[in-house]
Amino acid sequence: MDKKATSRRVVVTGLSALSALGVELDSLSVGTLSCRTGVRSAQAHDIRTLTSLAPVDAFTGKIQEFGEMPDSKRKAIRKGVKLMAREIQLGVAAAQLALQHSGYDFSTPSGRVGVAFASDYIVTTPQELVDAIKACRQKDEQGEYYLDFPRWRADGLTKMTPIWQLKYLTNMSASHITIYNEFFGPAFDVTNRESSFCTALAEATSALRSGRADVMVVGATGSKLHPVRLADALKYDQISPNALGQGERTDAPAKPYDAMRNGSVPGEGAGAVILETYEHAKARGAKIYAEVVAGAYRASYRHERDCGGSNCDLTTSVDSLRESFELTLRAIVTDADLHASDLAHINGASRGETTLDAAEALALRKVFGSDLDSVALTSLGGHIGNPGAGGGAIATVASILALQEGAVFPTFGFSTCDPALGVQPVTQARATTGDYALKLCGNTLGQTSGVLLKRWNA
Repeated sequence: MDKKATSRRVVVTGLSALSALGVELDSLSVGTLSCRTGVRSAQAHDIRTLTSLAPVDAFTGKIQEFGEMPDSKRKAIRKGVKLMAREIQLGVAAAQLALQHSGYDFSTPSGRVGVAFASDYIVTTPQELVDAIKACRQKDEQGEYYLDFPRWRADGLTKMTPIWQLKYLTNMSASHITIYNEFFGPAFDVTNRESSFCTALAEATSALRSGRADVMVVGATGSKLHPVRLADALKYDQISPNALGQGERTDAPAKPYDAMRNGSVPGEGAGAVILETYEHAKARGAKIYAEVVAGAYRASYRHERDCGGSNCDLTTSVDSLRESFELTLRAIVTDADLHASDLAHINGASRGETTLDAAEALALRKVFGSDLDSVALTSLGGHIGNPGAGGGAIATVASILALQEGAVFPTFGFSTCDPALGVQPVTQARATTGDYALKLCGNTLGQTSGVLLKRWNA
C-alpha cells in the first residue's frame, strides 16, 4: 500500500469546513455522525424559487469569522471583503481557518508555500447592473423600454464600479489568500464544478512531491444559491422537485443512492486543508491528521450527435459518466496498489441525482467487484446539499475527521435500495477498522476526481 513512501510523503496538518451543518469542525463531525442535515426550509429572505436549501447560515462575512490573525492582516481582509463575492468570502475564510487550525507559524520561506483553490464559476448579481442598464434604456414607438446596446460603452460602463469584476473572477480566492499571507509558491485555481476539489488536491500533492513547495493551502468554495447560478443549476443539474416546492413534502429532499432519488438540494459552502511534506510537518512539530496517498482526475464526454441528436452540445449518460468514474478509480487503485479490504470507507460523490449516483455506483462495482460489499459506503449529499465545488472540500474534511474517530458517518436521506445500483450505503454510524478513506468527486458533464487518504497513526 505504501508505494509512495519512497518519495516525499504528503500529510494533512490543518482543516476547516464551512457548511450548512455549521462552521466549526465539531459541527461537521458531530452532525455527520449523528445523521443530522443542514438542509432547511426556505425563509422570507431566501431565494424565492426554492422551498428547501442548504445555506451556511452561520457565516455572515464578519472579520471575526475569518479566524485569529495579526491586526495588520485583519485590517487588510476587512477592507478586502468589500471586493469579494460571497463564494470568495467563504473560500478565504476557509483558508485562514485551516491555517489557524494547523498552527502554521509563517516561518517557511514564502516561495515554498503555495495555494491551490477551486471554485465554481462566479457570476455577478443582477443588482450590480441595474444603474448601467437604466442609463442605456430607450423607449420604442409603443412606449416600451428596451436596452440600447450601442450606448453601453459610453453610458453603461461608466455607471459600473471600475473594479466590480474583481469580485467575481474564479481565481480571486487563490489570489486573496496568496496576497494576505504572502505565499509566493505555486498558485492556481481549478474550475471543474463539483469535481474541482480533488483535482486541486491531486495537483497540490504533485507540487509537494516534486519539490516545488513544502506547504500548500488547498481548498474549494461554491454556491448554487446565487440567482444566476441557480438558473444554471436548473438547466444542467437535477434538482429535487421537493426543493422547488413540487410533490409531497419530505424531511430528506436529497436521497443519495436511494431508489426514490430525484435530485439534489442547492447549497453553498467551502472547505480547506493544509498539506505539507512529512519532513516539513515533523520539523515544525505539527499535528498530522492524515496522509495523502494518491489522487487522480479523469473525464469522459459525449456529444448529443453521438447519441442520436443533431447538435454538438455535451450530454450526460450513465455510461459516459460511469466510464469517467471508472478511469479515476483505476488510476488511484493502480497508483496505490489499493484493495477494498484496506478501506475504512468510501465517501461518494452521490447527491441524490439519478444519473450521477448510478454512474458512480456502477463504476465502484466494476472496479472492486464483490469486495465492494464489505466496504462502508457513504455520502454527504443529504447532509449538506450540493454546494458546487465546495462540496468536495467539505466532504474530504469529513472523511479525515471520520478516520480520526475510527468511525463512518451514515448517509442521510437513504432508506430504500435501488436494485439497479447494487449498493447498500451506511445507514447508522459505526466503527471502522481500515486505515484508508477514498473520496470521490464528480459533475454531470463527465468530469470526475478522487483522492485516497490514510489515517495517521502517530
